[in-house]
Amino acid sequence: MTHDPLAPLLAHFKAQAQLFFSGNLCNDVTFGADLGTGFLHLLKAGSISMQDDTGYVVTLQEPTLVFYSRPLQHRFLPSPDGGADLVCASMRFEHQTFNPILRALPARFSCPLHDLHGAEALLTLLFGEAFDNKPGRQEILDRLFEVLLIDVLRAVLAKEDRDPGLLRSFTHPQISKALAVLHAEPARQWSLETLADVAGMSRSSFATTFKNEVGDSPGNYLTRWRVTLAQTMIKEGVPLKLVAERVGYISQAGFLRAFKLVVGMSPTHWRQIETQLKPSAGATKGISM
Repeated sequence: MTHDPLAPLLAHFKAQAQLFFSGNLCNDVTFGADLGTGFLHLLKAGSISMQDDTGYVVTLQEPTLVFYSRPLQHRFLPSPDGGADLVCASMRFEHQTFNPILRALPARFSCPLHDLHGAEALLTLLFGEAFDNKPGRQEILDRLFEVLLIDVLRAVLAKEDRDPGLLRSFTHPQISKALAVLHAEPARQWSLETLADVAGMSRSSFATTFKNEVGDSPGNYLTRWRVTLAQTMIKEGVPLKLVAERVGYISQAGFLRAFKLVVGMSPTHWRQIETQLKPSAGATKGISM
């Protein structure tokens, strides 16, 4: 069976989309960074100028996808001649302390829609729902945007000029093997030697190459992966002792140290904060027309 590098990540790191605009945009609009979300925009037709706080400025004149994976204030200025047909959703990622998908994505990604090979049917369905008023429209569009994110990941993964990082490491013939076993068996007592054997490399070469490709040492990456999986289990109500065992910690004290190192607080304190957090009132608070 062919190894799917995205499968274990998509199983554990969810992104929640929320549609907040679809239609013809005829006025300037600013998307704020205050909500802590990313934004995924689809230009269906028309012309629009885009600028963000990094100084980036571009004019889009063909159907285009624009994705800000991290909070960054940006602005759309539609053409005064007919405006622009847009569909926009906020994207909130779980586990922002350590989220491999979020780390792997560029802060800003854009591409013409025709470059999303294989996504034609999905985009047709999404635009059909967005510019109609059928019952259940919001829920369907939220889910379609979440599926579209996978196509964005595929597009980034397919780029030949990827910067060093997690997505590029998925295509590395040796490092990808080590990542696959770390993701699949986080509770196993991995050592640098055993991971190097999986990759078919010497210990020193593996350690150096892993750090260069992934941006972290194998040990640190495994610790962050385990703690993130532990957070999911804690949210689901699994007792802390069982959580520690399931993610590979022989002692409770070792698990508590690792959790505090990654998250900055104890599991009990983190769980209390998560319980108190209320869902966002909606992405429109971060938008000004």
